[in-house]
Amino acid sequence: MRPWERDLFLRLSELYLYDFSEFEGWSVQESGLYSRNRWSELLLETPGRDALLLRVRGEPAGFAVVDPRSPLPGGDRHRYVAEFLVLRKFRRGGYGEAMARALFDRYPGHWHILQVPKNAAAQRFWRRVIGAYTGDRFTEHVAEDGDLVQTFDTADKVIR
Repeated sequence: MRPWERDLFLRLSELYLYDFSEFEGWSVQESGLYSRNRWSELLLETPGRDALLLRVRGEPAGFAVVDPRSPLPGGDRHRYVAEFLVLRKFRRGGYGEAMARALFDRYPGHWHILQVPKNAAAQRFWRRVIGAYTGDRFTEHVAEDGDLVQTFDTADKVIR
C-alpha cells in the first residue's frame, strides 16, 4: 500500500469491522467509529505486515493484510491473512479469489488461513479458493480458540 492510501485503508477498515461485528458483537462509539478503531492503525504499524488494497476499475473494492508470522503454534514459519475484505457490491464477482491468488503468488511459502467459527461464508470461500489454488492439497483443523484453520504450501500449487 502506498503512503497516500493510508486514510483510505483506515476508512475501509471501519467497513470491515462493521461486517465482522455480526460475529464478534463489536459496537460503535458515540463518534460513530468502532471502539476497535485503533486496531486499524496497529495493523499498519506492525513490522512485517503488508496491507494491499483491492481496486476494481480504479474503484476501492477491499483490502488484505498479510502477516509474515501466524499467531498459531509454529507460526513463525507460516504467513497468514490477518484481515481480508471485499466490499459487498464486489462479492461473488471473482475479485476476492483473484486477490487471494495474488497474495499466494506474491508471498510464496507456508500459509495458515483462519476463520472464526460463526463465519460460514468465509469458511466456504477459503476452502474453495485454497482448494482450487493448491489442487486440494491443504489440511484443515480447529485451533484451540475454535478458529477453523487451513494450512498449505504454495510450492504445492497445481496450475489448473
